[in-house]
Parts: sequence; structure tokens; C-alpha cells
Amino acid sequence: MTLEEESERATSMLIGKVVRRVMRHRDGEVVIEFEDGSRFFADSDSPLELSITLAE
Repeated sequence: MTLEEESERATSMLIGKVVRRVMRHRDGEVVIEFEDGSRFFADSDSPLELSITLAE
């Protein structure tokens, strides 16, 4: 699977999801938990920067 295909698949799976909470258990991990109980994990051997841009 290419990066583009992986991105499109993730986008389609996340449409309509409502975030319950964001968790940071380690500096190289981000977990987003959704209201329906599903979770999105991002994991790295090096620290991950969490950046959120709000729409104006």
C-alpha cells in the first residue's frame, strides 16, 4: 500500500468520528480515542510533536 493509499484509507475510516480524548503515554506516542471506542495510534522511536491548527 502506498502512502497516498494509506492516507485515503485512514481518511475514509475517520470521517464522522468524534474525538473523546487525546492521550500521550510516551513522548513518541499519540493516541486519539473516539466516542465510539475506536482509537488512532501514532508511534515513533523518536519524540513526536503534537500540533493542532484551528480553523478561523
